[in-house]
Amino acid sequence: MNRATKRQATGSRINAAQKSGPLMVWMLALVLVLTACGNGGGTNAGTAAQSSAAASTEPSSASETQAQTSPEAQAAAAFPVTIQHMKGEYTLTGKPKVIAALDVKFVDQLIAIGEHPAGSVVAGGKDAKFPEYLSNQLGEVKVLGTRDEPNLEAIVALNPDLILMTDFQEQVYDSVSKIAPTIVLDFYEDWRDTLATIGTITGKQAEAEVVRQAYEDKITGLREQLSAKLGDETVALIRPRPEGIRVHGPGHRTGSILYEDLGLNVPAFVQEIKDDTSVEISMERVADIGADHYFLLSDELFAKEAEALASSPVWKSLDAVKNNRAYNVNSTLWIAYYGPIALNIIVDQASEALLGSH
Repeated sequence: MNRATKRQATGSRINAAQKSGPLMVWMLALVLVLTACGNGGGTNAGTAAQSSAAASTEPSSASETQAQTSPEAQAAAAFPVTIQHMKGEYTLTGKPKVIAALDVKFVDQLIAIGEHPAGSVVAGGKDAKFPEYLSNQLGEVKVLGTRDEPNLEAIVALNPDLILMTDFQEQVYDSVSKIAPTIVLDFYEDWRDTLATIGTITGKQAEAEVVRQAYEDKITGLREQLSAKLGDETVALIRPRPEGIRVHGPGHRTGSILYEDLGLNVPAFVQEIKDDTSVEISMERVADIGADHYFLLSDELFAKEAEALASSPVWKSLDAVKNNRAYNVNSTLWIAYYGPIALNIIVDQASEALLGSH
């Protein structure tokens, strides 16, 4: 309640007390004491304001208090807000109602804080669909092409009042930004920073912080369990591709989930991946990785290469494979999305595999 409103409320209480005898005079004195404390600032000010509001029985004061604390009022109070992004800055005067997302991770992040885009691209080829883990929460979200090739006509038809994209789609920025105001975020930005921006855009900073903190609390507990179970045992993340076996390093976004968030031990071979986020090696060199546990990334796109590795003598000769310490995981889920919902699934799958292993 602002100062003018406090003065008005105090004045009305004074008039009522003059007409209502000693009891109301005593109540008036209490209100004035609380109001005086409120003018002192700090924590006591907040307590006094709450006590004063609770003491009032006037219908107008009650409805005013409800309006101030409603989610709608809180969201509206978050605007105007200026968003700094890779193409400059953009000031939102109100919460955007029709958002077009040109990366699926934005869909994940919006849903995590109770919001939905009106349309989104999908990850994969032209026949790709929205990720299965989000499918029952998407409602009427329109498909806007793929992340590699956004459908400009579909975006125009959506008539968005805000477009979210990353520098991955730099080649279509000029065209997209003519359709609606466009915010461009770093494709490799930490998901926590992106989530904070999404929270600011939607007026849901508090919800975004709750989601972030829940993840931090989860991985703290899992790190302790994994450390106690695995000791010095190491973990590698690999993906068979036509070019060779891709080994993901600590600098890779999913690698950082395993090695930083979950605190898993890095094999010496993987520690040497410093100039890039991954390296590709021949099948004959897989044994050089030397991990005690392997997460084997595969999906429909490179299913043939994954099968070739799984059936090779080199792979079968590894102690990790012989001891059932190689785990098949879906590379699309583990690599393509990078929102808090997907990341929670990844850390759950990783910890369940490792904590349940022999």
